[in-house]
Amino acid sequence: MISVRSLLSSLLACALVPSSAQAAINWPDPPELTPLTCTAGTTAAPVQLAPTSALPAGVSGRVAFSAILFGTDGQALQEMTLGNVNELHPLASAFKPLVVEAVLRDIDTGKLKLNTLLETTPGRRSIESYPAGKNSIATLARRALVPSDNTASDLLHLTAGVTRVAQEVHDRSPCTSVLHTTKAIWALQSGLLPEVLPDPVRDAPTYAALPFRTRLDLARLAVLGSQRLTGPEVEAALDVYFKGPTYSPAMELGVQNTSTARAFARLQAQMLPGATLKPATRALFRSWLSDKESCCRPKNPTFKPAFWGVKSGSGWRMLTMSGAATLKDGRTVGYALLIDQADPQVAEQTERWLRPLAVWIDAQLLRLTR
Repeated sequence: MISVRSLLSSLLACALVPSSAQAAINWPDPPELTPLTCTAGTTAAPVQLAPTSALPAGVSGRVAFSAILFGTDGQALQEMTLGNVNELHPLASAFKPLVVEAVLRDIDTGKLKLNTLLETTPGRRSIESYPAGKNSIATLARRALVPSDNTASDLLHLTAGVTRVAQEVHDRSPCTSVLHTTKAIWALQSGLLPEVLPDPVRDAPTYAALPFRTRLDLARLAVLGSQRLTGPEVEAALDVYFKGPTYSPAMELGVQNTSTARAFARLQAQMLPGATLKPATRALFRSWLSDKESCCRPKNPTFKPAFWGVKSGSGWRMLTMSGAATLKDGRTVGYALLIDQADPQVAEQTERWLRPLAVWIDAQLLRLTR
């Protein structure tokens, strides 16, 4: 087995080789224990509550739900859980508010402006629909959060700095990894970055198990490598992978941005209300997260806080729903519902669960905050 240092040196050297060259990489043997769970923090466990009802009919897969109520002093008071809340799950698009918040902090410091224009180039375009030409940061931020546009998110992610966002998220929440742009995720998963993952199915679990600092360097190579590809190239290869015989749920844990339900619920409570932002950017951030066009709150909620921001995500056999709310008495609640390995094999089918699950979450939050 080669050392991690030797591996990284080899990979960095490979990054300098033209993309047409297939440089051989000596990948280390997988660790005996792949980290599938994560716990962090030593604070006392809050009072535990059980959900008021079962999940809506038809919802399937590996499910974890955590909703945590915090007092005005930031102390966790109560938690409602379902499934293994310390088990890692892919986040799908639920990570995007972390990217937008980082950019808004740069606006607060004067490094950027809301009207700063960012250009969609072929290398920066991700999969699916995209904002063509040049668009302002304000336009892209709303697109990243409300319709969950992948290219808008990636443009902001690259502007904020992928390594910087990854480090800041890790510092806030050691169980949460936001290492990749959406395009890098899909390029890795579809096998288009052999300089990082020579054999994606075989090597993704090892990639996930490497130390954070090593993954950070490799993720930088993945993000750079993905910019040599066009969005349509990645999307076409991804369709072949998802519909082919090599699809593996372990791949999501290897290359997606990940967290646990408990860690992500805590992070949502800390971040979504916009406490780190100045009043003007905080108001914008909250307006996008609570936009009526965004998903997902019930049409007629019983839970009626002063502020309720949400972000969902979906993908091949996965669905994520997360959010945070500030109550009128100053308490805060953060939650995360993470589902992968679902029976439906296309996003359009799992997305049909969004509305019934929004009603279910509404009931749980009402019970938790009484």
